[in-house]
Amino acid sequence: MARIPRLEPAFEPADAFIGIATNIPVIQLVHFINRETLLNLVREEDLPVYSEKTGTNTYYKFYCYEDDEYRSDFCLLSNTSDGLNLLPAHKQFGYFLVIHGAIPDEKVKQLMSRIKTIAGVQLAALIAQEPIKALGPILQDLELHLTDLKKEKAKKNKRYMPPAEDQ
Repeated sequence: MARIPRLEPAFEPADAFIGIATNIPVIQLVHFINRETLLNLVREEDLPVYSEKTGTNTYYKFYCYEDDEYRSDFCLLSNTSDGLNLLPAHKQFGYFLVIHGAIPDEKVKQLMSRIKTIAGVQLAALIAQEPIKALGPILQDLELHLTDLKKEKAKKNKRYMPPAEDQ
């Protein structure tokens, strides 16, 4: 019998994947994270993630900050949308902070300790990414979403320079 080759989807794991358990609303959480950590998380278009249960895309609240100093992207994702969990195995966490880039480990630990000091945050913990099978497609969707957002921002910020003879 012939073997059916299966392609494994290639995704780059996040440099840090932090779960945040809290009961405070997301707007307050973002405000406190921005104040305590000196990040500048901004609301972006919701993150579309394909749901096998419904067969459609489910949209999760999405906040992002691009740090030029560390060449890193900080993304805050909601774990629930319309009664569906982004990661059902980690439903105790309300939000996830995903960090992509060249940020040192001590800065990640410092960031987690500052998030833990926010009133209303019960837990902020680094989550191991290897055993979570559902995380690969989510990180792929996140990477594509970030790429689309950066392309749109580049188009908006693109300046038109008239030719020298027209000036």
